[in-house]
Amino acid sequence: MTKQFGKGGGMNRCCVALVAGVLGLAGPPARAAVAGARETFFDATNAGAWRVYDDADGLDYVPNWSSGTSDGEYVDFTYAQDYSLSFWADVRVGGGALVGDYQAQQIAGISCDVFIGDLAELESIDCGMLATGPGGTTFYRSAYYFWDDFDASGWWTVEFLFDRPWFYHDGSNWVEVNARQLTAIEEVDVTFYPVAESAGGSRVGIDNLTLEPTVVAPKLTTSVTSGTPRDFRLAFTPGPGLACRVEKLRTPPATGWDAVVGQTDIKPPGKHVFRTPASGPQEIFRVAAEAYYSMIFTPLP
Repeated sequence: MTKQFGKGGGMNRCCVALVAGVLGLAGPPARAAVAGARETFFDATNAGAWRVYDDADGLDYVPNWSSGTSDGEYVDFTYAQDYSLSFWADVRVGGGALVGDYQAQQIAGISCDVFIGDLAELESIDCGMLATGPGGTTFYRSAYYFWDDFDASGWWTVEFLFDRPWFYHDGSNWVEVNARQLTAIEEVDVTFYPVAESAGGSRVGIDNLTLEPTVVAPKLTTSVTSGTPRDFRLAFTPGPGLACRVEKLRTPPATGWDAVVGQTDIKPPGKHVFRTPASGPQEIFRVAAEAYYSMIFTPLP
């Protein structure tokens, strides 16, 4: 597919990043992004660590923070005519939980709740990452959500997953890349593009931006101890952003699986070992995994 780009903060901020690279400025060290990290904007400190790049004047602003509403806590900003707005985060947000090595943390992509104040004023929404990849250290951007992907104004959940096309601009064209190849993520943004010739004045916002973990069952290792009594052991290491539980097959004629008492909500880091006596009736066990989400906390400045 061809990724088109109109007025937008992503391109301008990309150029700034490339100039810094030419000048030889050292980038920040690799950080440990947190799989399952979720920005809920629960207080003003969290919200105040974010920035909004307004392509109307090329400046960054602190987003508006709303709380105590029926929509909970979130951040928003208002278009200035038909110029894009980018809500972006770097190491200042959540103690750096949203930036770093996504590959090492097996992050599957980014999800977010977006607020569209007036659907008639929206052209598209995408996600961007300042990262190192096939195009060097630059901004890589997702495929768009267009206005007709939404039924009405209001809140919607969008996903920018890494098994879908991502792109970088080589100065002339948009080049498709595999987002799983990107490393050293330094910034992440969600950008709203209004329709051409918009008069502005419409609000857009974000909430619950999340680094989605890759949900896979962990590798299992089994063994039986020697001596008396003997134990059956089932060992595994939960993946980043996952919560695991050990389950036991019900005895026929009953069907299904039951969680083993005391063997639920098993999270990283480190190996977990489940033990049970090897004597007695034969039993069948398995390990189930699901995404585990954690709110991020931005330290006071």
